[in-house]
Amino acid sequence: MFLDKYLNSTYLDLVYSNYEEAYINSLDADNFHKVYRLLVNNRFYFIEDIILNYLELFEIEAKYIQLALADIQSVLGNHFVEQIGRNMPFIDKIIELAIKYREKDGT
Repeated sequence: MFLDKYLNSTYLDLVYSNYEEAYINSLDADNFHKVYRLLVNNRFYFIEDIILNYLELFEIEAKYIQLALADIQSVLGNHFVEQIGRNMPFIDKIIELAIKYREKDGT
């Protein structure tokens, strides 16, 4: 499984206890990597927690996540990552915005 490249064994066990194995196996490894790199490049320091609690974020194409992050940054300012880290439900908003962008794009 490709997730072992991103998570230590403890987090990996937690992900498998939080999500069905079939769902995890259905994730696109290439897209997962793109979203992961996007988060790294934006200096998200809690990516493991995002994977653990918001794995559905990695289902959405990175280009839509990028657009959603730009929206969130325009509202929260330059320290948006720290604010998201302190208030993880912002990840739900990122997912919601990214899905809206995807729907608007027709995919």
